[in-house]
Amino acid sequence: MVTAVLAESAPLAQPSDIEGKGIWRARLIEADVEGSSGFYPAEVLKRDGPAAFPAGTHVYYDHPSSNEENDRPERSVRDLAGYLVDDAGFEEGPDGNGLFARIQFVEGAKSLAQSLAPIIGLSIRASGDIENTPSGKVVRSIREGVSVDLVTRAGAGGRLVNMTESTKPVSPPAEETKSKAATEVNIPSTIGAGSLVNEVSSLKESISDRFQEFSVEIARLGQQLRESQRETEKLLRENRTLSETVTFLRERQEASDAKLGEAKSIGDTLAEILESGVPEPSMIRIAQTYRFGQDDLHESIKREREYLKKVWRESERSGLSKSETGNLGLTESALRSDTTTVSDEDFGEIESVLSGKQLF
Repeated sequence: MVTAVLAESAPLAQPSDIEGKGIWRARLIEADVEGSSGFYPAEVLKRDGPAAFPAGTHVYYDHPSSNEENDRPERSVRDLAGYLVDDAGFEEGPDGNGLFARIQFVEGAKSLAQSLAPIIGLSIRASGDIENTPSGKVVRSIREGVSVDLVTRAGAGGRLVNMTESTKPVSPPAEETKSKAATEVNIPSTIGAGSLVNEVSSLKESISDRFQEFSVEIARLGQQLRESQRETEKLLRENRTLSETVTFLRERQEASDAKLGEAKSIGDTLAEILESGVPEPSMIRIAQTYRFGQDDLHESIKREREYLKKVWRESERSGLSKSETGNLGLTESALRSDTTTVSDEDFGEIESVLSGKQLF
């Protein structure tokens, strides 16, 4: 529970008699509505309203600014527009539910109230207790009413209802009614063309206020929609970039896997050729004639050995010298499948041949 304390105002003497127009019946605050400070329950207004806003409560032009609150909390007489003729009372009727009272406007404010009544409102200033609840702030008590001010926008439904000419309470004592009945005239709030005009004006004001609220809400929702669209477009761009990155990395991985498979295939083939024990020229011939995925490497090595044996036998019959057979890479040890030592140069040549064939 939070208690707000405001500065006290100096009391105003109750005048003995006032004549002339300028008295308005007004709804100071509406019941069961959400105001600037919180929600105002009807039972709080019924209980605290009459004591918080007694006859003589000041009515000012506008709420004070923050600087005015600090520099002159008691307000200025130049801002005084009028005062309450009688104590505020809770009513339920055609003019709504809430605190009602009659306001006597001073001479300089009469014409202003008359001309601006359809488009201005009333707003109370008071101290009281406010409770923070899960559903929002709720006014639990009104300790002291400071003033009732004329404002451009009322926070909790305060407005001028209709103008009267009487300065007496709506229900005067019986003896005063008998003595002054001939001179006093009351214009009920729900009878007469003036009341109807005021009600229509108030209805127009309410519709206008609601329309403005809807316009602001539509503008806010439109802004949220545009921001959501921009955020969605940003996420789509980021998603496209991420998708492109994933595709690029996948392609690189596939190419890397292919290269790895190619290197493994070349390495396995090269190792098997080296382990075959055939001469270096034969190894090169096998590498040149071998087709990956089509030929059987074991058969290729076997055919090369049979070819070497055949050449060696023919060379013995024809009497080729050792130098001639050596130029062909043919030696007796090679034909017997003895392991031969392969030089780095020949090893590189065999690997280069296999790598070149693997590319096509």
